[in-house]
This record gives sequence, structure tokens and C-alpha cells, in this order.
Amino acid sequence: MQKSNFKKTIRCLITLSTLIFLFNNKALSQIEIGFKGGLSFNSINNQSFFFESENMSHNVFEKNNGYRFGFYTKIKLIKSLFVQPEIFYSSIKKKYDLTFPIDHENFVVDEFKQNKIIFPVLLGMDLFDRFSLFVGPNFSVNNKIFFNENNETITLENLYDRSEIYLNYGLSVKFKKLIIDFRFERGFNEKEIKVVDIIVDDVNQIVKSNGLLTIITLGYKF
Repeated sequence: MQKSNFKKTIRCLITLSTLIFLFNNKALSQIEIGFKGGLSFNSINNQSFFFESENMSHNVFEKNNGYRFGFYTKIKLIKSLFVQPEIFYSSIKKKYDLTFPIDHENFVVDEFKQNKIIFPVLLGMDLFDRFSLFVGPNFSVNNKIFFNENNETITLENLYDRSEIYLNYGLSVKFKKLIIDFRFERGFNEKEIKVVDIIVDDVNQIVKSNGLLTIITLGYKF
């Protein structure tokens, strides 16, 4: 009797282990994990910025050049649909050419570097086993900013919103384990240069830019 129960227990354990193994293999086959890194730059350099202190807009030649690297997870849903959470470390050098006469021109820091952590959550569709289209929000957490003018690094808590949401959309092309992303990033808030009271040392303005950013990344599927 004990041997019979023992055999049943062994069979149940083997069956359960087999089911778990098959389920895990099926689940793992629906998940893709990899690394991505690339460059970002402006799509349109000459943009109109709103100066809150002047209550009017001026054209400003803006340069945003930087890099990013991080990881992604692609989870297949029904049919060709997928959801793709990502995490990136981003560093962007920003420069503004203030070429117009304005009383506040000498008080606006026009060159600095911004570091932040980015969390895109993309919804996409695979096409022809090689191409993918995607779109989704990008949650950006500001980290630090380095001002060239006074050679100082400070946190952004006093100068910027701590977190911002952007829109990402684009196209992926896959070559076996290699992936090339062409994507655009656009912010929702209005671009502005706001001259305010002195916040820290001789930094006395807030610069925001949410224009179109072009991003090209190269990825590797593990």
C-alpha cells in the first residue's frame, strides 16, 4: 500500500515538473531580453522659444546631442502585438544660441549637460518577422545637470520638474540578434526659457525644451 502511494507521489511530481518545465519554456519563448545603446540629436534646430519674463517668443538655435544605453524586455501578446518596457541612462548636451538683443541675455546659461533615467513603455506590432512599429510614453526622471559657465554640477530639483513624460514612436529592424531602432521623442510641455530670481550662485533661469528629438540605437538580443 505504501509502495503504491509512493509511486503515485513520484508520478505526480514528475507530471507536475514536466508541466512546469513546459509552461516555463512557453513563457520564456514569449519574452525577449536585450541591450540597446545609441545617439540622440535634434530634428529641428531653429525653434521658437517662449520667454516668460518677456511674455513673448524668440527664435533660438538649439542643439541637443547625446547618448543613451540600457536594457529592454519585449513581451509578446496576442498575434503580432507586443509590449516593450525599457530602461535607459541618458546624457544630453544642450546649447542655445541667443543671438537677439535682450536685457536678460547675459543672465541665461546657454550651455549645459543633462543626465537622466528614462523608462519607455512601448506598445508595438511585428511586421514580416523583421520590422516592428511601436509607440508609447517615455517616463523621464531628471538626475543632474552640469553648467559649463560656472563649472558646477547640481541636482535639478530646484530648477526643473523632477519627472516628465514624453511620447516615443518609431520603427525597429531586426537582423537575427541585432536590432536597429529609428525613433522620435517629443515632449508635451511648452518650450520655454524662464528668467527667475537667483536660485543657486549665478544660475538664474529655467530652460525647458520638449521639441522633436531623433534617436538611433543599436541593440543586441540575448
